[in-house]
Amino acid sequence: MSRTTTTSLRGLAAVATLSLTLSACGAGEQASGGNASADSSGAQAASVDEAKAQVEEWSKEITEWPEVTEIADPADLRGKTVTIVPLGDQIPVIHGVGVGEEQALEELGAKVNVCDGKFNPSEIAACLKTAGDRDVDYVITNFVDYDMVPAAIDDLTAKGTKVLVGSMHESKNAPKSDNLAFYDATERVALLYEAMATDAVAGQGQETHPLFLKLMDSSTTEVASERMITKFEELCPGCRSDSVEFTTANLDKLSSTVSAALVSNPDTNAIIVPVDTFVPPAIQGAKSANKMDQVEIYSSSSDLAGLQRVQDGTQASDLGTPVIFEGWKHVNALMQMASGEEVQPADVLVTRAFTPENVDDLQLDPKTYLTDDWFGTGYRDEFLAAWGAE
Repeated sequence: MSRTTTTSLRGLAAVATLSLTLSACGAGEQASGGNASADSSGAQAASVDEAKAQVEEWSKEITEWPEVTEIADPADLRGKTVTIVPLGDQIPVIHGVGVGEEQALEELGAKVNVCDGKFNPSEIAACLKTAGDRDVDYVITNFVDYDMVPAAIDDLTAKGTKVLVGSMHESKNAPKSDNLAFYDATERVALLYEAMATDAVAGQGQETHPLFLKLMDSSTTEVASERMITKFEELCPGCRSDSVEFTTANLDKLSSTVSAALVSNPDTNAIIVPVDTFVPPAIQGAKSANKMDQVEIYSSSSDLAGLQRVQDGTQASDLGTPVIFEGWKHVNALMQMASGEEVQPADVLVTRAFTPENVDDLQLDPKTYLTDDWFGTGYRDEFLAAWGAE
């Protein structure tokens, strides 16, 4: 019997009393015959073995990076001005992607500045207005949904500034314009979320009973959260799962939400947290429910604190995001746009699984986080060659 529990905390100022809405479905029910049950159990065991093999493969240093398609007539960005507007620069993974973008743009001879959106639509709009007032040539927004600040983006593109909406799918409300493009990372993010479900099954086996923390900051994370749960149900159809929803804006509610969910579902043995930044309140919730010794924490993005938790045993595993590489991918999308080519979506997962078995081999400090040392090198020359900038 598969069961999903959902607690909704959506909205920027959610203060309603927490409630758990239970729902049941027939997925995972088995026929009464012994052979059918044995077949189902065998299939589930095979899925666990497959998950373990996949995580083992992910745990290796990356030596083969996705191929970079050459741009036929690459634009010249020497002397051009580029403003980077992150959704919130205090999140390490978002900051790291921005650092990768700065490195790549500087290789191309561009002049770069960063304006932090601080998870606030008004701040993001102000950053975009400032870019327009300064007549910058290009703007990259990182993880900012177009529909969050449509007027500000439209005003900017109307002035002739080319805007790349980074790591977001195209909005149906966006006007068609040569000055606006979307680098759609929906599939890549969804694959990462699916990988977290795989990671948990590899660690907990056929008795996995996870609590999924569904990040609802954007349509991209909403879709990815659903894909994560669907993947888990495919790998472990006889397992139970529960979930809670949250946004970055109501992060102060996450600890109590997790605590309430664990109390209501005492058999939970894993918590799946989409990004390392959100692990501390999840841990606090587990401690409040007196479940910290019972649950394992699985997350992604591999910021420094996350790998330190894996090292000290507080976190079971961390699926790494090579943030510098992702920054170069964003600039590749900008180069495609600037060169008059169609911007290709991000539909390949590049990750490394950090576990107690390999994390001790790493230099864990803030400086190294903003390098390729934890993942492997070999992609930069490919990008530069594709951009005609060798």
